[in-house]
Amino acid sequence: MKKEDTKVINLGCRLNFFESEVIKNILNQENLEKKIVINTCAVTNQAVRKSVSEVKKASRKFPNYQIYVTGCASQVNEKVFSDLKNVHKIVDNKRKTLPESYTDQEIKEEKDFNFPFLKDFSSSRTRAMLQIQQGCDHRCTFCIIPYGRGDSKSLPFDQINKRAERLIESGYSEIVITGVDLTSYGVDLPGKPKLGNILRRLLNFQPKLRRLRLSSIDPAEIDDDLMDLLLKEKRILPHLHLSLQSGDNLILKRMKRRHNREEVIKLCHDLRLVRSDFTFGADIIVGFPTETNQMFKNTLELLETCEFTNVHIFPYSPKDGTPASKMPQIKEEEKKLRVEILRNKCKDILHQKLNKEIGKSSSILFESHKMSYSDGYFKVKTKESKNSIKPGSIADVRIVSRQGDSLIAELK
Repeated sequence: MKKEDTKVINLGCRLNFFESEVIKNILNQENLEKKIVINTCAVTNQAVRKSVSEVKKASRKFPNYQIYVTGCASQVNEKVFSDLKNVHKIVDNKRKTLPESYTDQEIKEEKDFNFPFLKDFSSSRTRAMLQIQQGCDHRCTFCIIPYGRGDSKSLPFDQINKRAERLIESGYSEIVITGVDLTSYGVDLPGKPKLGNILRRLLNFQPKLRRLRLSSIDPAEIDDDLMDLLLKEKRILPHLHLSLQSGDNLILKRMKRRHNREEVIKLCHDLRLVRSDFTFGADIIVGFPTETNQMFKNTLELLETCEFTNVHIFPYSPKDGTPASKMPQIKEEEKKLRVEILRNKCKDILHQKLNKEIGKSSSILFESHKMSYSDGYFKVKTKESKNSIKPGSIADVRIVSRQGDSLIAELK
């Protein structure tokens, strides 16, 4: 089968990327031809428009191919996508990692979200993603994603352990634990085990697991057990990406978030007090309804206080069916201005942190000379070396300079 006979187009989050890798593997294993799968995103109106555009583009470019559309955007707005030209099938988000969805075989039983895992992982990535949670029980006023992915579901520990063992046996040195609302893990399982407990058990069962990362987590649900693990377990790498959204308490309340700015500041302070190399990333929504200039400044101040270095910025876009879409809206020009201010502030914070890394030693999960990541999730470029380093191996380096948003390192 020629490579161009199937194609998977991914939009959206890390979890979508992982699921798209699973779908690619299914198409290859099933030897399917002339099929295009578009895995859509609904996080913003722009993401939905981009998803629609990709379907139209595929229809024009590959008129003789079957187009399958899946993901959050087509789950929430099914008719928008089913009405597009040459769409063969809308695949339910719960079933997008089942082979039957693309062979058009009948799925005999009603299936809830399954947890995809690849026996023969064909991705060239050097770190492995392990999904342990799916869906979300919370209803933040701005968010449409729970309607696309359903309520929270958790993968039982025995399955987590087996899958992690397989990944380690396959040669992966680093595993990223991921989910839609990771810190809500366990609410649907007997005994309601929490994330910290599960991670502690996993690390005990898998002593050969050298590096563990967590994907985006909710700062409101970091309990004592998880905090203790983050403070003491060096195999958990010193970087957290927080689902922050705002640095203003009133906006957080109107978003229906469950944390406040003081709790975030304390979290970052407490972690750095014990592990000084801890770094933080965040998701930030700019121009949420009723956000004043002072409220926006509170977000800027929080990011600076906690030195957030990896910030994903989303200008607010109202989603039909969400409470925030009915609140007083901020003008688009004001949103654009605030986004620009925030981007510049985040770049300044990042560059200051990177400059402080110069002269230090670090370890990286080597991906290529062009780009790897440090333990603190800084981008690292390594100078050419006579030594051969295998992608996926852990290399000790010394940081010698900064180039833009990246560090330049020499192999030790």
